Amino acid sequence: MLVRGVSVVVLTALRSVLDFLGPGNVVLGIALLIATPFVDRFLIRRKRITYRVLYNSKIGLGLEKLHDGTEPAKASQRQLYQVAELLDRMSIVVIRIRNTGGYDIDSDDFERPLSFTFGRRVVWNARVSEASTDAIREQVRAGLRFFGADGGTVPEPVDRDSLRTVRERLPLWMSRWVGATSGPKVEVESQWHGVRVEQLSLRRKQKFKLVVILREPDDSGVSKDIEFTGKLKDNGLLKDEKRERLITLPRLTGGLAVLLTVFLVLSLVFVPQAADSGVVCVPGALRVEGSSVVMPTMKAIADDYQRACADKGTHVTATATGSVEGVRAVTALGPDDLGLLALADGKQDVDGSAPHTEQVGIVVFHVIVNASVGLDTVSSTQLRAIYDGSVTDWNQVRGGESLPIRIVGRGGESGTRELFEQKVLGTGEGQLSSNGCRTKDRVPSAATIRCERGSNPEVAAEVGRTEGAIGYADAQSVAQARKDGPLTALTVDGKAFDPAVGAESGYAFWTVEYLYARKEPEPGTVAASFVDYVLRHDSARARLTDAGYLPCTTSEGAPLELCNHR
Repeated sequence: MLVRGVSVVVLTALRSVLDFLGPGNVVLGIALLIATPFVDRFLIRRKRITYRVLYNSKIGLGLEKLHDGTEPAKASQRQLYQVAELLDRMSIVVIRIRNTGGYDIDSDDFERPLSFTFGRRVVWNARVSEASTDAIREQVRAGLRFFGADGGTVPEPVDRDSLRTVRERLPLWMSRWVGATSGPKVEVESQWHGVRVEQLSLRRKQKFKLVVILREPDDSGVSKDIEFTGKLKDNGLLKDEKRERLITLPRLTGGLAVLLTVFLVLSLVFVPQAADSGVVCVPGALRVEGSSVVMPTMKAIADDYQRACADKGTHVTATATGSVEGVRAVTALGPDDLGLLALADGKQDVDGSAPHTEQVGIVVFHVIVNASVGLDTVSSTQLRAIYDGSVTDWNQVRGGESLPIRIVGRGGESGTRELFEQKVLGTGEGQLSSNGCRTKDRVPSAATIRCERGSNPEVAAEVGRTEGAIGYADAQSVAQARKDGPLTALTVDGKAFDPAVGAESGYAFWTVEYLYARKEPEPGTVAASFVDYVLRHDSARARLTDAGYLPCTTSEGAPLELCNHR
């Protein structure tokens, strides 16, 4: 029981963290972690050269295999002994160098050339092996430079430190070492302790091997020290393939991505979302229909409420049918039917019935035009002239070049249209004459070019893509449409909505969104619980505010006075 309790606490804590971060942000974090090594490799440090020491050991000929321990008598035997003694102090190093980045590398990409030093060992000879092409072999051979223990070359011509110079001196060194038949051996000057690869150019995936023959300066044994220096410009990378760090960027980001994935799966699959303690959940089903303007936000609120009551058998659906149609459906219910709520833009005519209403929030609307019109304000008189057909070209409003006026409106079921006709025009919009919104393709004899669209977002989008178009939509739909097409929200009679002033600003094109029920929902019903959630719960109020609406209930639970002015 203790283990189970601890598990529940841990998983619940994980869910709380996920709710705080948001599942989308966690998924984005996983994607970024996976992408980071690739970005580093192909964008940030896209130029890289890797090297690896494949072999580093003595040649392996032991003196004990050549004599019985006494000094050789014959000169030839002494010479062979001296050669064996020399080889016993020599070693071979094989280094593979390759371009493992995403881009070609030229000699100008090096800030410092690739260099290797071998401790106290002296370079005797070198060769380039297994190059990707003959051209690379010749280029590397020509660019090899050998330097002394101080890291620099002696103050003589460059050719003195080339591979050719090393090989020309090799016979002399051998003769000085083994040429004498008696007397002490002559030590060879310890001149070159390192090799530098200058003017190196490698295309993608090209490689070569550098083979270096080295000699120890004394009889103390063969050392294996190798040090590397060099630097690429612009965050390029020079890396030892064999020297793997315990923590690398791919391992770190991969591990974090796995942890985040496990965290996401545990949080979503094994931990049900805890019920909100501030929500009163009632089993049953409820439908919300009506305004297409606020319905997307209402659907999000309904989904939040349903998740909070998931273990109570509560089901809430939200469907946009238009304000008029939604209220009509509610008034057609039986007197005790609370299975349907209607969302409406403003108060609706209900033909003598008396449904129950609740104020949800303030919705602001705009008259909008395509940017080609070239206006930012219009008067009420001009609007009426446009919609009744007295004015059919924008040059009659602003002068200038001719541009036909094209009206984009809503159908008769729309609460937004009803509000526009009542509060702005003072009359009806006019005849439907167009399907495509460009010409009078339905009724050529009509006074205006006027088309209709099924929702406010569709109206705003049509205005944004149609030259000379004028229409209306709520503020949220206008903001969304501006991302896709050029349109302008006009002031009417030089006035705009100001929530601080409210009705006194003189701007008429705004309304209160209402929830309609056949009667006042009784406590203990799904309708009563959901209406209370919409009006008073912080989550629902946040949804309304984020969508650009002004809730009619304050954070303290008091009614907003401005909502009573409509």
